[in-house]
Amino acid sequence: MKHSSIETLLRERNVRLKPGGGQPQGAVVRQALTKAIEANYPAFEPVRDIVLSRRPKHMNAHDGLGTDSRRIIKELSNHGMIDAADERLVVAGVTAKRYLSGGWLEELAWLAAMEAGADEALYGQPISWHVGDYYGENEIDLIIRYRERLGFVSCKALRSEFDSDNRKHRNRLMDALHEADNLADHFGRAGERVAILVTTDLIDEMRQMPRYTALMGKAAVLDVRIIPLEELAWEKLVAAIRELIHQ
Repeated sequence: MKHSSIETLLRERNVRLKPGGGQPQGAVVRQALTKAIEANYPAFEPVRDIVLSRRPKHMNAHDGLGTDSRRIIKELSNHGMIDAADERLVVAGVTAKRYLSGGWLEELAWLAAMEAGADEALYGQPISWHVGDYYGENEIDLIIRYRERLGFVSCKALRSEFDSDNRKHRNRLMDALHEADNLADHFGRAGERVAILVTTDLIDEMRQMPRYTALMGKAAVLDVRIIPLEELAWEKLVAAIRELIHQ
């Protein structure tokens, strides 16, 4: 039996795919780098922050970085994402900046979706939509299709360490939850699921308790699956997305 494509299913919902989405071949080429970041995201964080900041060029960007972070620098340099010459870290163009800013997480989610058995998946996908007399545009981080059912994932590369006193971080997490719920409301259908993939440690393993109870409680009410840093490990991530699309 032939199934409808993502494009066809969305068109039936008054949604159009726009040019400029993520390129699967690029995600495949970069998968070793993407998985290296996934395997040690806390070591990637300081490198990313240095590269994307406006630090003075005379500063030695390697100062204070640990061994794991230096390995990440080597991987990024080997894949042409940064220029590490003269002990300075410089982002290597617009594509590299998008990747370092969070595009890597979208690519990781796409790779995991295909591994999980998706029939089709699109990442970093711009869309346009209309409802009655209202029109709008969005970008959806990941759209997954399994047979005639879609799933949506919002990817947020945020701080790995959750600080309950950091209101800005809490607000960004809650905003991500509402954004994901809006995806379900606007573009989803009965039986379709939505998730947030977020790089923050949201589970206290010692106490087996959530670190941000209000977020987890609201997610349960809204039926939004939160995939936190604890499930960023490859096999756990694949399992989480498989659950999302096969439920």
